[in-house]
Amino acid sequence: MSFYELQGPTAWADPPSMWSSTSLDDVEACPRRWQLLRSRWGDFDRFPVRPHPAAIEGQIVHEALDRLTRACGQRGNPAFGSADFAAALIDADFFPSFARSVAEWQSRLAAHPRPGPAFRLRASAEELANRAVRMFREQYKPGEDSVSQAAEPVSAADGIGALLRRKRALSEVRLEHPTLPFIGVLDRVQLVSESVEIVDFKTGRPSAKHHQQLLRYALLWWRVAGDLPVRVIAQYLDGIESWPVKDAPLAEVEADLATKLPVLAGALLDHPAPAKAGAGCLVCPVRARCDPGWAVGEEAARLDGRGDAELVVTAKAGEYGFLGRSGAGAEVAVTYDAAVGRLLPPLVDGRTVRILEGVWKERESQLEIKTWTEIFVVAAAPAR
Repeated sequence: MSFYELQGPTAWADPPSMWSSTSLDDVEACPRRWQLLRSRWGDFDRFPVRPHPAAIEGQIVHEALDRLTRACGQRGNPAFGSADFAAALIDADFFPSFARSVAEWQSRLAAHPRPGPAFRLRASAEELANRAVRMFREQYKPGEDSVSQAAEPVSAADGIGALLRRKRALSEVRLEHPTLPFIGVLDRVQLVSESVEIVDFKTGRPSAKHHQQLLRYALLWWRVAGDLPVRVIAQYLDGIESWPVKDAPLAEVEADLATKLPVLAGALLDHPAPAKAGAGCLVCPVRARCDPGWAVGEEAARLDGRGDAELVVTAKAGEYGFLGRSGAGAEVAVTYDAAVGRLLPPLVDGRTVRILEGVWKERESQLEIKTWTEIFVVAAAPAR
């Protein structure tokens, strides 16, 4: 059976044995999306998300900026041109990483299992590096008061509090909660006036999730090292946001984790897990295999002018198309070139199909299938 005819995973993903702040947020946002993305689909260890070149180029730039931001922060945010800044560039493997990442992605795109046009990155490694340099120069503010000395990487949490007292600043501190299956890697822990501060380096825009993540990290330090941090700091390229820490709010964070983690793990034991349909369904990579998400996403796509549609095949029209009926009962003529038609799954009368990224024509009475369009077969029309 082809990937486009599989109705669900052939082996379901297990819940995380250890949770991170990111996995917790992702599962809480939509347990089914997390599960479907990480389950096995036939020959594929995970759902083979279809990559888009522009998004990949942005990802390469973002990852390089993220590494450099962390490297600079761990060295005390040195000034441009300084020896410490040059060392941070080396720590982050900044310039060499672009050529390597572009080559790796070009190879992966060429071998991607989902059919369509031969996607390739448009920008060269040099162009992506220049883009990253411009962004960094526009936003980076060296010498922030909150990050003043270099931090030493640590590989173990044993005696971590005493180690901080000696070193004054630590980086990449991996901590596990002593009683909950929750871990975190703290970008930087520093001692300021004998008080503990926790710093996380961010390249995106400020978000409430960043504060929540930092409170979870403060909880980890409190429970493992025994010291209550006085402050958590989100260090952005162009400034900081900081929040004081008290024991009562951290106890609430801990109680929240103790409540949520078993509930979310239990949700992932259902096959499929519960879905949380919403605005994100429009761009969800697994929407074609999620009935609640598809219903929301199809309507959002229609309002956005995008050619996502669920149709029941009513008649095959030779090599160049077929007739379908929408959920509202409207007849839709689906057309494509013969070369495209040979890539499609069998289109049997009465079958329900979900079409992703077609092109509407003639006031939505005709849907054109392009080389990048995909058609997923649905075993039966789902209950709405």
